[in-house]
Amino acid sequence: MAMTEQSAQHAPARGRGRRRDQYFDRVFGGLHLIAVHEAGAMRAHFAAIGERVRVARQARDFGELLRNQFDLLPESRNRWRRDQMVRRALWRGLIRDLNSRA
Repeated sequence: MAMTEQSAQHAPARGRGRRRDQYFDRVFGGLHLIAVHEAGAMRAHFAAIGERVRVARQARDFGELLRNQFDLLPESRNRWRRDQMVRRALWRGLIRDLNSRA
């Protein structure tokens, strides 16, 4: 009889532990997605820098260098906007997951 009473006392604690584990899974899963996105964004930025350097080396004079670099601005701005949009969506999703019940 003593074992049954003891098991009954620890049952709620196991439920809390399970919920805590689910919560941590959500936290680490969401942070993992954000980290993967940030790593991809950094790779894209470094690739864009490489492209800018390549274009700069091909320029014959300062005027051509400026024109070529200005031509790349819309692409850079669009990439930055896409990254920001994805970043916001990932953070919102993480917050939504953390606020929902397990």
